[in-house]
Amino acid sequence: MQLSSGEILTGLYIVIGIMLIVVLYHVLFIVVDLRKVLRRIEDITAQVESVILKPISMADQILEWVVDHIESWKEEKGKKSKHKGR
Repeated sequence: MQLSSGEILTGLYIVIGIMLIVVLYHVLFIVVDLRKVLRRIEDITAQVESVILKPISMADQILEWVVDHIESWKEEKGKKSKHKGR
């Protein structure tokens, strides 16, 4: 029994179709796993950002508090020195 070129070509198309289905099936799982990995990376990035920004925010608030108190102290001292000078 001899196979004609049309039958060989049809067989190759069938094999290529099956291989394409298998590849797409694997790509689907790769994409799903990649999404999970990216979510984990996003969570880790958010946690690292929180860890880094929290002390910076606290330092900023402390600095603002110190500056406010120094300014109010200077204002009080300036008012007292004006009253003493009269």
